Amino acid sequence: MGLLDWFRRKNKPPRPGLKAIWRGFQRVLALNNEIQVLMSYLDEKLAAPEGPDIDAWLVRIELLDRRFVDLLAALHGMSGGRWPELEVARARIRSAINERLADLADPERFRTILNLISPLTLLDRRRPGLRPEDCRTYRDLTWFAHEKAIQVMLGLMDEVAQGGVPALKLLKLKTDLPLNLHLVDLGDGLASHETTVLPEKIVSRPMRALWRGISHPDIAWAGPVPMNVGGFMHVLGQSAIRPPEQFWDKTYAIVGANYVNYACRLGYHFQSVDSYLGDLPADNYIHFTFKGGAADDLRRIRRIQLIAAVLEHLGFEMEIHGDIIRARFQRRPAAETEERLDLLGRLMAYVRQMDMLMSDDDIPQVLARRFLAGHYERPGEQEMAEG
Repeated sequence: MGLLDWFRRKNKPPRPGLKAIWRGFQRVLALNNEIQVLMSYLDEKLAAPEGPDIDAWLVRIELLDRRFVDLLAALHGMSGGRWPELEVARARIRSAINERLADLADPERFRTILNLISPLTLLDRRRPGLRPEDCRTYRDLTWFAHEKAIQVMLGLMDEVAQGGVPALKLLKLKTDLPLNLHLVDLGDGLASHETTVLPEKIVSRPMRALWRGISHPDIAWAGPVPMNVGGFMHVLGQSAIRPPEQFWDKTYAIVGANYVNYACRLGYHFQSVDSYLGDLPADNYIHFTFKGGAADDLRRIRRIQLIAAVLEHLGFEMEIHGDIIRARFQRRPAAETEERLDLLGRLMAYVRQMDMLMSDDDIPQVLARRFLAGHYERPGEQEMAEG
């Protein structure tokens, strides 16, 4: 090892411990929730007929920036100082906002300020080499920080799986479903810590609701999936170029008494749910992400349209970019949040491999109507034609 390498290792900040990572992750999630509420307020007030109250707007913008300072500090702490460039990006965005705040007599200034806050400009999240410097808005910062926090947690789960974190155990859920699901209990999430956990031993409120939907008896996981020939041929092509061992990855669920982070790579798509479910409506939220698939671009986008149609009906707020959807349901009573988690679990199970069915533009709405009516069985060609 050369002198420079030794010096770098000597001055490298120590890796955060388990408690620091978990507390930082909780802090990132809580601040993300507060930031979403503040940005929603700014959007709503600008759209109101009477226009925004200038003083109230200024207060919210100042509070929003403070929350971002806290968010990036939490990410910095849980990651051992990674991505310091995010703070540079935050300062750059705030400076641009300050320039526009200098003249609020012009009503268009409000819109230009909001353009630095609300839009998500990181459109292609699968693009390799995405950097903090690419963040152009506050929402970009929110997305980047949230994704990196989850990345740190999933890295921790990989360490748990390899026995590198003795304080945590990776526990396999006993199920007949084709899910290689492993649970990590961060406290009061499971009634049993045997190597194999029965579903009835899940006591985490949000995970229990989500699993009730995923394992709904009327949703068929076994047997062939009806598909269009074109979709099937594309899947065969994907399978030929993708290593088979990557097809079924582990599914992780990090659970606590009132919390779940569920990350599932099922086949060729990825879906995640991050949720807190407690007695206070202001604390409750569901964040859902779905992306990818095995079929061609158009079929994957149509499946996203199916998911979006259902989630819109259920009251979720959404951002859609190509074959990626991010949705939020927040600040609702416990019973309502629990019901949405159940229905979201059903939807996640229902849409698996559905991209192969998407042979025309009408199918997403047909399938959305069927799902919302409680018809979870796979439709045949005749039923699809009848709509």
